[in-house]
Amino acid sequence: MKSLLRAFFRVTLLPPTRLLYRLRVVNANRVPKSGGVLLLANHLSFIDAFILTAASPRPVRFVIVSRYLDKKAISWFLELFGAIPITPGRSRDAIRVTAQRLKEGDFVCLFPEGQLSRTGMLNELKKGFELIARQSGAQVQCAWMQGLWGSVFTFERGQYFHKLPHRLPWPVAVAFGDPVSAENADVAWARESLLQLSADALAALPMAETSLAEGIVRGLKRRPGSLAFAEHAGPGKPPRRLKRHHVFATAVGLAERWREALPIQERKIGVLLPAGSTPALINLGLILAGRMPVNLPFPASPEGQLDPEAVSSAIREARVNSVVTSRAFLGVLESVQWPDPDRPGNFIDMAREMGAINLLTRLRERLLIRLEPAWLTRKRLELRSDPIDGEPAWACIDEKTGALHEFDDRAILGQTLRLSSGNWIEADEALFTEQSLASVAGAQWSLWLPVLKRFTAVSRSFASRNEPDLIEDACLGENVRRLVLPPETAEAIARRPEPWHPELRELLRSALILNDSTGSKPGRDPVESEETSAFQTVTGTEPCPAWQPAELGVGTIAVSLPDPNPEALKHIHQHQNGRKDGALGRLLPGIALRETPGGEGLQLRGIGLDDTEKWIDLPAGIRVDEEGFLFPS
Repeated sequence: MKSLLRAFFRVTLLPPTRLLYRLRVVNANRVPKSGGVLLLANHLSFIDAFILTAASPRPVRFVIVSRYLDKKAISWFLELFGAIPITPGRSRDAIRVTAQRLKEGDFVCLFPEGQLSRTGMLNELKKGFELIARQSGAQVQCAWMQGLWGSVFTFERGQYFHKLPHRLPWPVAVAFGDPVSAENADVAWARESLLQLSADALAALPMAETSLAEGIVRGLKRRPGSLAFAEHAGPGKPPRRLKRHHVFATAVGLAERWREALPIQERKIGVLLPAGSTPALINLGLILAGRMPVNLPFPASPEGQLDPEAVSSAIREARVNSVVTSRAFLGVLESVQWPDPDRPGNFIDMAREMGAINLLTRLRERLLIRLEPAWLTRKRLELRSDPIDGEPAWACIDEKTGALHEFDDRAILGQTLRLSSGNWIEADEALFTEQSLASVAGAQWSLWLPVLKRFTAVSRSFASRNEPDLIEDACLGENVRRLVLPPETAEAIARRPEPWHPELRELLRSALILNDSTGSKPGRDPVESEETSAFQTVTGTEPCPAWQPAELGVGTIAVSLPDPNPEALKHIHQHQNGRKDGALGRLLPGIALRETPGGEGLQLRGIGLDDTEKWIDLPAGIRVDEEGFLFPS
């Protein structure tokens, strides 16, 4: 009778699960067809068991916390599928029973973190599985589930269950690793294997397998009436607010114009503009026109003056012959030296280009973004659907190092997926971010997250960047939940004599302080300085470091967040760390980490870091602890 019931539920529940979660499975053939195997998986949601059961080619038996068997509503179901209970403080019985099931040839799954992750990242792994493997002699295999964060069954939005899904269906990828013998399965191996599988699973998500142009269209078409960019200019001046349909209409209008106006032989077009919503629109228009924007460094503050020699150097490094900029800078730029002295380039006035978009085009696109399916929009605009691996789609000359960084479609989409896969930011939030597009991390926070993942980027206008008090007004006016700040801006806030408005202090959830250094006192990070308490006194939120090593040019790879330990869960859930003193941050999901072959350093691999299969060295002296936090030497 139990066999019939199990078969009935597999037939009725697994197909809807695969459909609802748009399940993709990577390397399912690595699962041994027979014999006892201990499966170790990351633990993000209350439906992890369903996802793994749907992904596995073999029936799976799960080790679960015993308190769930006390709930009559689900205990019968768990017992039906042979769940093995484990009681905190009395693990010996569970270890003995699990080892016996493995000896009998079962496929048993254990979550070695021992708890659900409330950050979206991998927690410290417990050693109990090592004893189970030794006692049973069974092979041990790892699996990683990517994409589940954000579903109603995760801790996203600070709670489980009581919320509506952001979208349906919800894409999820599961990657299986190679099995190893019990003697070779220890905590160090398991963590390295799980992180490598996280990179493989992230690369298999549908968003990572489309073109950047199509990703832009699909991203802007979701909730087209919501805000994408908000730019505040100071007292007495109305803020510039751009909804997603405004952004889409402007980008399409620019693309239609530039397909005809720009020289066909020039695929790379420079962009020389201060940070803000306008360069974002220029970048999107160029991409939809089939061109590659190359963002050139611009002075970080309104007091800075454009240096023709520095601009000439950036243009030569980028090898562009056309640059979109403002007419206000043309006088200074007359002496710029172009890559080919015999073929002087030209500056394109962005105001003239924006003004050339006719009203009918804007109205048409604002209407079609709501009515037209994404696939039809792609065909109408003649956009590619599949990415071309290795062909750059976007680039920048790094404002700190002067190096040229180029990324293809999959790299940018993968970086965005990785940055939105945890509890440091939440979907549809407003972020205060003024990062320049002349840096990889700046584009991630100020362009790709707002466009591809429905966040709102809030900033001050370029002329108002020297007014720190305007940050409070802008954040309060746009209901900002997160601050994404360079250290110097955080320090300016910390020097404010009075705290921010109580309503804003209540709204803010965290402040990410972007650090691009690796020294023992990284950059000017207030998390590591005496301004920490002052910053928290002003804003009411804890400053948390995020690391974007400038020398690698791959954007943000580690973040921190306030400890996710709400009072309501303390009686049933273990403490989890969101940040640690002295840490650069915690490695983002979707990044593989290992020791160098010689054991003298650490290496990274993952989509958007370099070639997906290539390992790159972290700066010397970086170490990682058992929870995945990175520390400088």
